[in-house]
Amino acid sequence: MRQRTIWGGGIALAILLLVAVYFLFLRAPSVHTATPTRGMAVEAVYATGTVEPIAYARVGTKVSGRLTDVLVREGAAVEAGHILAVIDAREEISRVQELNARLQLAVSELERTRTLRRSGHVSTAVLDQMETAHAAAVAALKGAQARLDEHFITAPIAGTVLRSENQLKIGDMAQPGQVLFMVGDASALQIDAEVDEEDILKVERGQDALIRADAFAGRVLEGKVSGITPHGDPVARTYRVYIALPDDTPLVSGMTTEINIVVRREESALMVPLSAITGGAVWVVEDGRVQLRPVTLGAVGHTEAEILTGLSEDDVIVVNSATGIAEGRRVRPDARDRE
Repeated sequence: MRQRTIWGGGIALAILLLVAVYFLFLRAPSVHTATPTRGMAVEAVYATGTVEPIAYARVGTKVSGRLTDVLVREGAAVEAGHILAVIDAREEISRVQELNARLQLAVSELERTRTLRRSGHVSTAVLDQMETAHAAAVAALKGAQARLDEHFITAPIAGTVLRSENQLKIGDMAQPGQVLFMVGDASALQIDAEVDEEDILKVERGQDALIRADAFAGRVLEGKVSGITPHGDPVARTYRVYIALPDDTPLVSGMTTEINIVVRREESALMVPLSAITGGAVWVVEDGRVQLRPVTLGAVGHTEAEILTGLSEDDVIVVNSATGIAEGRRVRPDARDRE
């Protein structure tokens, strides 16, 4: 009878031990673990921009009226001063002709008065009046000529007509401040990019720029930071950054682009899977239990993140952050991690 009691107690103890093992190990959450690796880390500043000629001018007008001539089309080569279009100038032409006739009369009257003054037939006061009338006629003609010139839209620089706004036609209305043409050198291009003010202090001349455009899907093009505007836009809270392009760039003026400006490269950075990051910390396995260790992040990519401080290459980290994981809890490494 006593022996059966002792034997029954041994069985109970064994069962208790099995239950303890089950709860300590079999019921412990299974986690996928790994160790940090070394690799290339690239920190970049994101920007968007438009491809523009380095040298170009937007051409408009100061006067309103209907176009009576459109003398160039897109793609035409022009020299500085080349007439691009003409706004109805009939009234101004008539005015110039009228004032020119008055000036000729004033010239004749002045010459006649000077002759009479030399012979003593008129006074100095009369000569002064004629000279004043002549000067007024000259000024009036110059003013009218300047207003007439404003009706002739000319190229301010030599280059190519890159764009004609709305394919201008004779009879179209032109308004002050309206851009009618864009003239520039289409062979020398750059990107005018916008960078958020929070990132601008990281950007410097000479940094590499990785460029993507919808026209070249899956292809990464190259450029370099060539300039930074010294004053930002306080409304948009951005700074303009200029990206120089190589001569053989396939990009074309007017294309929109997305840019990553490389501000830092680390050849042998400590890297962990992005899935291991939990709110600026990483779960580390020590003696079969997990603890949440704060880390300092560097460059963050699509699948991996750089760790600046907080981890070493020998640490075992939890990659999948399984549910039920908690500070100090025992965990079981996934069987696949031991293969």
